[in-house]
Amino acid sequence: MVDHEQQDGKPAAPAAAPAIPPLTPRGAARRRIAGLGVSGVVMTVASSNAMASIVCKSPSGALSGNLNSNAPRTTCEGRSPGYWKNHPNRWPSEVRTSDSFSKFFHCNGKLGGYSCMKILTKQTEDKNAVAMHIMAQYLNVVSGKINFLTRQAVIDMWNEYYTQGTYTPAEGATPWSGSQLVTYLTSTQG
Repeated sequence: MVDHEQQDGKPAAPAAAPAIPPLTPRGAARRRIAGLGVSGVVMTVASSNAMASIVCKSPSGALSGNLNSNAPRTTCEGRSPGYWKNHPNRWPSEVRTSDSFSKFFHCNGKLGGYSCMKILTKQTEDKNAVAMHIMAQYLNVVSGKINFLTRQAVIDMWNEYYTQGTYTPAEGATPWSGSQLVTYLTSTQG
């Protein structure tokens, strides 16, 4: 440790710590991920590159830290429900805007009868907007905008949430509520 002294031999006053800039809305959303038990790390970095290693993972990978440095390069360019709603020409060919939500996800009642396009708008039957974000995530996976989840993983997330009202991201983990699942899903979308 270096001892800083002024020329008169007295210790110099410590320099003031640099001011921390306020969080952007995106940074605040990332910080909320910490409340889900995703990581014990204090997340104060607003850089998307620094966060990519945390939020561009499967739920169980995010919980464990997924320290495998030999893993293939992660594609993390997920888009929001609003993006997919406003860019139907960018949808992957195997998912049509007119397809029913229930074609891809088990669902009864009104929600299951809605089109994939309609589900991207918040519906009163879609508590916490889980179906809306699951549909966007499915489009992200099928279009190749993300590769850290599979189609089946997204379907399994929905099935567990739809049947149990919660989603457990890994064996032994605390189940996530609908709002916590949406927080995870939105953290993977740009």
